[in-house]
Amino acid sequence: MDKLLSSLFCCSVDSTEDVENKSGGARKSSSRDINKSERAKNKSNIVKTTSNEIEPENERGRDTKSKRREQSSTDSGDKIDLLDEENSVNETDTMTNTNEESNNSPTSQAEKNGEENTNPQSKGAASTEHKPADTVQEENGDTFADEQGEQFLDLTKIQEGQAYDSESGWLLGVKDKKFGNKKCLVLDLDETLVHSSFKYLRSADFVIPVEIDNQIHHVYVIKRPGVDEFLEKVGKWFEVVVFTASVSKYGDPLLNKLDIHKSVHHRLFRDSCYNYQGNFIKNLSQLGRPLSDSIIIDNSPASYIFHPQHSIPISSWFSDTHDNELLDLLPFLEDVSKPNVDDVGLILDVSL
Repeated sequence: MDKLLSSLFCCSVDSTEDVENKSGGARKSSSRDINKSERAKNKSNIVKTTSNEIEPENERGRDTKSKRREQSSTDSGDKIDLLDEENSVNETDTMTNTNEESNNSPTSQAEKNGEENTNPQSKGAASTEHKPADTVQEENGDTFADEQGEQFLDLTKIQEGQAYDSESGWLLGVKDKKFGNKKCLVLDLDETLVHSSFKYLRSADFVIPVEIDNQIHHVYVIKRPGVDEFLEKVGKWFEVVVFTASVSKYGDPLLNKLDIHKSVHHRLFRDSCYNYQGNFIKNLSQLGRPLSDSIIIDNSPASYIFHPQHSIPISSWFSDTHDNELLDLLPFLEDVSKPNVDDVGLILDVSL
């Protein structure tokens, strides 16, 4: 039953004692666990693949602060590794089919409309694709080969069963005019904004009832210090997306309580993740927003392995009441949100 319950999360479901012991601990960089030599072909929506393995770039140390985060804990894993066998979730092992919870999956749309599954680019959506036509020699599924026969993966292509917006053809709907030229800020949920547990937490800010197999289970949620102020301010500066590898039956009611200022403009869940080698990836190339305007904040480097140059790392949070990372990020986010920043990747990419 614990394993079934934990499949709701993209993270651990620790006991109270575990949570207190892990206070403020950062997860080890999980991108090393996937492939130490992974590097991106470029900053676009294409990555090189050899023997069917993608090689994203820039898997290297970022800055002094992020290095400190990676070294700050030796007893906590990442969102893909088990924290312990009994009380945590392995995303790879719990990749349940949750597409029936969404009416936006390619499969369900095709069945409803009696149409074939199509690539979002065929729907006339504004493409962020950077694939040079003169280098395409042949296409096979999601990959294509250049003149030298090297294989590349098209990250813009929606995978079979992946949920997306039927109107835009991307994960997000057509950008509302009210957002104007605002950039897109993607936020992780668990261990970035909150910590949740099926075990009783006396410090819980609220409790979420979740129905599983006709039984109601309670999820205890504690908010990261400063999260209310953080969401209120970034909601004014950005088009905000909460993108979690958890399922919607857990994430939706949690966000209903967490987002008191109505600052989260879009919600994406596990069925919108890109499946890469059994891992849930938050693929910025599929958002339907220019990469030059897209930023992701996540405690798990594996989640943004295709776009490290668009990421702001943050440490995993469990219960440390003295944590101040969300508020510390606000001055920088305010600066990068301004119109004079043409490409966030030129600021966030430490390799430049």
